[in-house]
Amino acid sequence: PYDTAFGSDGTIYVINRCDTARASAIRVGILNFDEEYLGEFGYGNGDGDGQLVWPVSMRFDSQERLYITDEYNHRITIFDTSGKFIGKWGTFGTCRGELNGPAGIDIDSSNNIYVVDQHNSRIQKFAADGKYITSWGQFGSNKGQLNLPWGISIGPDESIFVADWRNDRIQKFSPEGDTLAVFGESGSRDGQFDRPAGLSIGSDGLIYVAVGVNE
Repeated sequence: PYDTAFGSDGTIYVINRCDTARASAIRVGILNFDEEYLGEFGYGNGDGDGQLVWPVSMRFDSQERLYITDEYNHRITIFDTSGKFIGKWGTFGTCRGELNGPAGIDIDSSNNIYVVDQHNSRIQKFAADGKYITSWGQFGSNKGQLNLPWGISIGPDESIFVADWRNDRIQKFSPEGDTLAVFGESGSRDGQFDRPAGLSIGSDGLIYVAVGVNE
């Protein structure tokens, strides 16, 4: 399992990511809190409509459309709550609006979509239909720079938090890309990080970080 998303009725959606030898297991499973399995969709290992290869992260918008990043196909695929394919957008490249290994994704209250463009060391902001709005970030370790960023989460005030994976830190940005804060350092002690991956901002403003190596 790689990521989870929750429908407005509390239904749970889980990305199952596998290697190509088990391609039939690449899918999104649907279940509820009573552990009832309700179905699955998005059988992968392909670039056709509704197919996935290396799905990473997913989020619902306010219209209950589920957006899933695929770092292999360099695109975003969209489904409804039943798993019906709605659409897809994204092309490989380094120019504005193009993607190279999209990872984390989150959606603000206006249905603007923020995508972690992993190998381009930047965050890109799109409209719901995939139209490019803006982007920020470049490779490096200075303030505002990124090195293999992964997770992303939007706070209650719509500030943007990014897990800067190889830099072992979290960075906070405005919706326009201004750097507001940088915190964390390499290490295994409290408050230090060794490859932070996923993160989520609670309604109380607390930041929850999944660390890939720290035990």
